Amino acid sequence: MLTTLCLFTSIAFATPPEPPQPPSQPPASERGARGGAREESAERIMKHFPEIAAKIGMSSEQKSAVEKLYYESKLVGIDMKAKGEKARLELERVLLADAIDEKAALKAFETAAVAETDVRRNDLKLMLGIRKQLTAEQWTALRSLRDDRRGERQDDRHGGGERGDVD
Repeated sequence: MLTTLCLFTSIAFATPPEPPQPPSQPPASERGARGGAREESAERIMKHFPEIAAKIGMSSEQKSAVEKLYYESKLVGIDMKAKGEKARLELERVLLADAIDEKAALKAFETAAVAETDVRRNDLKLMLGIRKQLTAEQWTALRSLRDDRRGERQDDRHGGGERGDVD
């Protein structure tokens, strides 16, 4: 919610538009509070799903169920994200008007905040659905993979990684 409030406050002060982002970087509306790219857990899992499924020992039935959950969630999410974009655009229009209508601004803000909450709720439902498909051992293995990857990213950011070295 704080991220949303910061976003809308910056719009209120009419900041210049952000330069176009490279294709690998999501738009500002999908970036986290620290300004870095915010990639949801399910997105990361599905990006490397075949490798992850093999590493944690998922059955073909589990894989099919997770793929179905992901597809259905993404389908619903498209409409939710579009609704959120429309709500943010309306808020921007209200805030950039010559005379600000406080009631309209608050209503537009609330609509945008609800839309963002709906998107996040949909993401959470997907993650909970994925978790239901996994055994306790598979869930532990998935968390371990995630923790290992986080450690690698931290090492890369702080210059401790050895990825560029050749054996």
